[in-house]
Amino acid sequence: MESLNDDCVCHILEFLPLVEQIKMARLAPRFQELLCLIVWRKPRYRKVSVSDSMLEPLSKEDYVFFFELTSAAMEELYIWNVHKKAFDSYLGRHLMRPELAFYLRRDYRNLRELCIADESMNNSMINTIAKSCLQLRSLSVSSAYITGKYIVALTKLESLVAPECSVELSYLTELLKVLPLKHLDLTSNRHPVEATILQAEGSKRLERLGLSDAQDYGFPLADSLPQLTTLVVSYHKVSPQDQLDMLETTRKRVEGYEGKFPKRLQSILCNVVDVEVALEQIAGLEKRQPRESPKFSELLKIMYFLSNAQVADKSSP
Repeated sequence: MESLNDDCVCHILEFLPLVEQIKMARLAPRFQELLCLIVWRKPRYRKVSVSDSMLEPLSKEDYVFFFELTSAAMEELYIWNVHKKAFDSYLGRHLMRPELAFYLRRDYRNLRELCIADESMNNSMINTIAKSCLQLRSLSVSSAYITGKYIVALTKLESLVAPECSVELSYLTELLKVLPLKHLDLTSNRHPVEATILQAEGSKRLERLGLSDAQDYGFPLADSLPQLTTLVVSYHKVSPQDQLDMLETTRKRVEGYEGKFPKRLQSILCNVVDVEVALEQIAGLEKRQPRESPKFSELLKIMYFLSNAQVADKSSP
């Protein structure tokens, strides 16, 4: 191997599974350098999920080694409930994966998208992310401990997906004013955000918006935000009769706006069992860890197919 040039060595290394690549990286500085500079900068290593099958065979030591060497080249990172993951040791014991803080302390100078599904996320961790992820364009988090503090330090952020968080209105006003946000999802936020979004000048940049319990089925938002292309409104504890009324009202409003709302109002989600998964699978507003499909109400399916059928009718010859 030592007699081969760098191109030949990299070609060989690319054929090895990740476990063997890490063994090679430990053998000699040359192999580690080539792996870090060339092989581990391939697309499959720039987009990493802790649930990725390529990481499953790694021991905890190799797992940590891999993240320490490759984090600077990562562009997308998805972290799901790390406390539920475990390794099998040679003694038959279960070794837990590193705590969430391990991932946040890495060098992410090239990271563009970060998605963390962990209820222990808090403002201090957001502050750590702001210091290490200077190029971050998209952030997805879900935790009641996140109030919006420090998010404004992510100056290049264009997409913020923060369902079931506690984003305070003062921080939301600042975020909409300072950040170049185009996509905002505050579904099930603990504070009512609709009025703040309507009043903020920066809201006019929004192209995608998700929130809960909007007034008048979300039509004031669709009217006020000129760049909006996707609006998803979720409602909780809605009676069957109210659902039917919402469906009929929405249908009439869509028909009366001469093709404007079939394109701009994608769907209204009613009585959803799992709002987060619904937004992912139906509206495409966020990326979430793989989970079982939620049990949607029949009305939700009807509304979804109707809204899409109307869009198709408008665009067909």
